[in-house]
Amino acid sequence: MKRNILILIILIVTVIIILSIYMTFNFNISKEKERYSEIKEAFEKAVIWKLDATGNSKKHCEENITKEMTITADLLISNGYLKKEDMLDIDGKSYCDGYAKTFATEDCGIDYKIYIKCNEYKTKGYKDYK
Repeated sequence: MKRNILILIILIVTVIIILSIYMTFNFNISKEKERYSEIKEAFEKAVIWKLDATGNSKKHCEENITKEMTITADLLISNGYLKKEDMLDIDGKSYCDGYAKTFATEDCGIDYKIYIKCNEYKTKGYKDYK
């Protein structure tokens, strides 16, 4: 009887430990995803601000407007569109890098695709541009 109770207690403690590890792991993954979403969102806002400020976001088909360009994180930071802290990686020490590729749309507008690279995260399609 005492042996069965001891086995039951060991089993319950083991299950609690496993659940704690699992929940901690999932919480960390969720926290990482949230941080990477924040980084991408801040970067996207900066890209939109830059496109609006330079007149490249307006819908038109004028030839004198650059439709295809690469907008880097360094450019956005150096021109005040993005704060360096917005690109702080989840480790709190290193910074993510990123760029946006712009392209013309069928309705004469400009659209973009954002690529972010951090220590443990990289947007699909990211290529080193340097």
